Amino acid sequence: MITSIEQWVILLQKSDSLVGLPLCAVGLALALGGWRLWKVSVVGTFALIGGVLGVLLADKPGDQGLYAIAGAALLGVGSFPPANYSIAVLGGLISAGITHMTLSPLSIGGWPLWIAVGLAFAVCTALSYVYLRQVIVIVTSFEGAVLVVSGMVALVSEVPQLFKFFRGISADYWFFVPFLLLVPTVVGCMLQLADVRQRDSGMASR
Repeated sequence: MITSIEQWVILLQKSDSLVGLPLCAVGLALALGGWRLWKVSVVGTFALIGGVLGVLLADKPGDQGLYAIAGAALLGVGSFPPANYSIAVLGGLISAGITHMTLSPLSIGGWPLWIAVGLAFAVCTALSYVYLRQVIVIVTSFEGAVLVVSGMVALVSEVPQLFKFFRGISADYWFFVPFLLLVPTVVGCMLQLADVRQRDSGMASR
């Protein structure tokens, strides 16, 4: 069960390093042109969330696969018809997750933490619906950044010393991973917004 960034890094280390190539490829596609693929991205993301929830809800380890498939199908299909609402909710969920990841290392826990997470979700979901196009760019850029960084971690796992350094600095400095995700997210947003402006001005094909 993946419940933390550290466990995700360990899973990537144990996986075949070649897994990093498709992760990087899909991540770059989302980071550079996610606004053109956003509906597919939304369905895939909610399917992933449904799969994780299915595993969490499974009573027995042997039922996890069935629950994961059912959860992925349910949320994936359910997210497609109201795509505008789904991307807004996704923006709220990502903001809530970032809020939790940022506040937890600061020894903020209990109900203050969950109030902050709930407020982040509510406010960012509303803002995401209002500023839909900008949120599509931000969300797809962030997802692309996650996949690219994950792919790089998988590739780096073939170099033990480099992987050990990465894992050590991630454990010692809680802000390292958020910063590592922030840089490609910002770059992806800038490139996508430039592409959007070109499309709107008629310089790029629709």
